[in-house]
Amino acid sequence: MSVIFPETVTDLDGQTFNVGELASRHVLIFITLKATWCPVCPQLLLILNLHGLQDNPPEEFRDPFDDSIMKVDPKILPFYRLLLKKDAYFIIMCPKRQNQVRQIQKACNFTNLPYPFVVDEDLTLASSINLRMSENEMWPCIGHIQPETRLIRPISSGRGPTFYGHNHLLTFLRDYRAQAEKKAVEYVIKANELVPLLKNLTERQQNQQESQESQTQQKKLLPVELLSQIFEYLDSIEISKTVMSICQHWRAIGLEVMMARLRKEINGVSDSLVIYCISMANEINEVEEIKINPDKKIASVCDLNQRAERLCKMVEIVKHIVIK
Repeated sequence: MSVIFPETVTDLDGQTFNVGELASRHVLIFITLKATWCPVCPQLLLILNLHGLQDNPPEEFRDPFDDSIMKVDPKILPFYRLLLKKDAYFIIMCPKRQNQVRQIQKACNFTNLPYPFVVDEDLTLASSINLRMSENEMWPCIGHIQPETRLIRPISSGRGPTFYGHNHLLTFLRDYRAQAEKKAVEYVIKANELVPLLKNLTERQQNQQESQESQTQQKKLLPVELLSQIFEYLDSIEISKTVMSICQHWRAIGLEVMMARLRKEINGVSDSLVIYCISMANEINEVEEIKINPDKKIASVCDLNQRAERLCKMVEIVKHIVIK
């Protein structure tokens, strides 16, 4: 049976969060803590800190139940940080007392993070999403709140000593980004195939325009530079349907603007890829070793999806131009 997360939640400080809006801007993850007295559940939050949720993560995590030590390879830490801090956003839920939940928030160093801690006093929230375990407990789990529908997709159910669900979460976030990147790469490949066609069309149009101006000694009403700046304020569809049909001079400039926009959209998507890359043969390749330059700003997966959608629209417009 499909379970839908509530429209809003209210955190410890009384701030209300629109769940649908959060889900549209992030990979929205909710984490339930069984109870305030549970010694296991807070360990998950500490492990997420270790994997880069904190700006200055600890060097290691010592499991209080078996005294084992967990460390994260510094080479992969920037990727985990990308998944946890940029791609994901968290809602942490716990039953009963507000002051006790606040203590957990403080003990796990989450007070400096923007994620809401939601106190489910009477477990109404837990009941609404089928996670009420008893009168005082909710089932410990990790779930994804899907955009638009707010449908819940389970990621990890249950929690116990040495089993915290963080590996399931990291795998889910990696796969989520990989799927988005693969789709984006497909758009880049289609766009790259159109670049030489659009370039040839632009050059032919420029040559025709120069030849016509030479024969007729026609004077340009407006400088090319000024027209180019004016066209920059126009929608790509408007340029392709209206502006370029007015005269050859405007068509030549319109094609130049479209070429610049297509390359800009290609670069915007390509710069956000970390799991996949595009080979010299314009094919999809999976990166053997993920490396992220800490000085480079990588777009979140939701921003990547938006860039990919813009590129997709641009591809359709350019395809219409070059085929026409």
